[in-house]
Amino acid sequence: MRGTVLLLEDDADVREAVAGVLEDAGFHVATAANGQEGLEVLAQNTSPCVIVLDLWMPILSGREFLAQLRQEPQKSSLPVVLMTASDSAPPPGIAACLRKPFGVSQLVKVVEKHCLKVNRAA
Repeated sequence: MRGTVLLLEDDADVREAVAGVLEDAGFHVATAANGQEGLEVLAQNTSPCVIVLDLWMPILSGREFLAQLRQEPQKSSLPVVLMTASDSAPPPGIAACLRKPFGVSQLVKVVEKHCLKVNRAA
């Protein structure tokens, strides 16, 4: 395995497709359908090398998830890759932004980049 990716995406089809691409590239993928589930996954001592985050989700949005993540000292420095169809500027502290629709190779490349940084630092 090349590391764990936490994927937060409310659309089940998109979540399944993105998870499949990342698993095929050798990553373990933990998934959540909203920000609240994502925080619960992180609370279970999941240590992802990167978080891939949809901005618009029910229950707890991507922005709300980020705000809570940044308040947790042990998790606040995790790199976050934003997936969005929005043209608006991404929130501060985002490691990368993938504009939907994005290519498979673009997704894998950005995840590899951030997971390699984490693995080298460990």
